[in-house]
Amino acid sequence: MMLRKKIALTAARPSRLRNPALGAVIALLSVAVRLAQADTIVSSLSNTLTTVGFTHGSWVASPFQTGFQSWTLTNVTLSMPQGGASSGLADVRVFSDNAGQPGISLADLGVQTITGSQQLWSFAASTDIELASGTTYWIGVGNVSTDQGLNVDLVSSPPFTFTFAPGAAMTFSGASSTNGPTSFDPSGVGTALPFQADGISTGVPEPGPFACLFVGGATLFVFRRLHRQSTV
Repeated sequence: MMLRKKIALTAARPSRLRNPALGAVIALLSVAVRLAQADTIVSSLSNTLTTVGFTHGSWVASPFQTGFQSWTLTNVTLSMPQGGASSGLADVRVFSDNAGQPGISLADLGVQTITGSQQLWSFAASTDIELASGTTYWIGVGNVSTDQGLNVDLVSSPPFTFTFAPGAAMTFSGASSTNGPTSFDPSGVGTALPFQADGISTGVPEPGPFACLFVGGATLFVFRRLHRQSTV
């Protein structure tokens, strides 16, 4: 009788420990996933928008400030429907700031075919684009079609609102160009390009090699404990 009770108690131990241990594994893995997700740096897509037709070679850009954190830019989202009888081509780039207007092109997020009435288009960076903290950058979009128009939604009048990460900011201003992305007219209050910039903060530890080793080691420890308990 005593032997049977001992066996029953021993067999019950793994089931009592297994659920908390598996919960710990799931929690560790979910933390790693959350750390790798991109956050919104700035977004002004919620404003009242006005559709403006762009001919070939026309560009517009607006600035944002990164704030307290540095970032790895992952994607930029803009609002653009088709601008003519046929689809058009939109090119999105990140520019430096040159005394309050777009400077040199730092990164090209690629060209997409804008077709139909779809409003939001996301341009993802194919390589890491590092954004320094406390720095102004410009997001620009241009019509690179050879013979088709492109409709771009702009904010043409206040109020101008935006959401942002701590310390980041946007202004109701923009710069335009009819000569491609190499020469912009001086910027000023009056029109802004609405966009959302997303990225992964590099101002706090990201899941790099040491974080991955920690998560892997903790997971291995939990599974080993589960194994030991199940063989008792």
